[in-house]
Amino acid sequence: MTEIDKNELRSRLTPIQYAVTQEAQTERATAARLSSHAPIGAAHVAFVSSTAQRALATLDRVATVTTYASTVTYPTSGLGPALRTVAGALVKGIGTRVFWVQTGGFDTHSQQGTNVGTYANLMTTLNDGLTAFYADLNNQHLLSQTLVLQFSEFGRRITENGSQGTDHGAAGVMMALGGLVRGGLYGTAPSLQPDPQNQTLENGGNDVHYETDFRSVYARVIDNWLGASSVSLLGGDFRRPGLDFV
Repeated sequence: MTEIDKNELRSRLTPIQYAVTQEAQTERATAARLSSHAPIGAAHVAFVSSTAQRALATLDRVATVTTYASTVTYPTSGLGPALRTVAGALVKGIGTRVFWVQTGGFDTHSQQGTNVGTYANLMTTLNDGLTAFYADLNNQHLLSQTLVLQFSEFGRRITENGSQGTDHGAAGVMMALGGLVRGGLYGTAPSLQPDPQNQTLENGGNDVHYETDFRSVYARVIDNWLGASSVSLLGGDFRRPGLDFV
């Protein structure tokens, strides 16, 4: 770091921030010098040094994500910043093929509402974040190289409980988003008529009966998108004919 760089850094950071940043830079420089030296005949040291150098190079690539200038304005809370980071990583080409982000707070059971309230706000967060992400990648000409899978750890019952909410259910919905996704509904749209004789429901007509094993969705992505073997990775054959969204 040059003296000019140091002065500029001091003008932007508080003394504590500057001290921490300067210490981190010093430690990184020291690690780089140590890993650049591999004594002749010391294979194990050479392996550790080369691994350290690759790790430092990866950190440098990841750090470039912070300079990403998105083509759209992302929501400033919830899922937005996380998806913006993923978009930046894709544009910068840091080398990662799988990203995982999450947004919480969906474990609501009362006063869920339809257009206002906690649940409506959560769904707005999901919608706005994904909409911005989709538009950004489309502008960056990366949409055809990107597949988004949206899922939840639990579903919802179809009947309202006594507090204007819904409790955990047996089935849920997974959504796929991307430039090469074949859009549509994969499965049978259930009838929500709460009748014990309704074959698309279970538990006395209160829960939607799941039709597609979520591992079948993973299998399709692993085989047809990532180019790996779903049978070996999932420990079984969960491939399902007709589930050809990618």
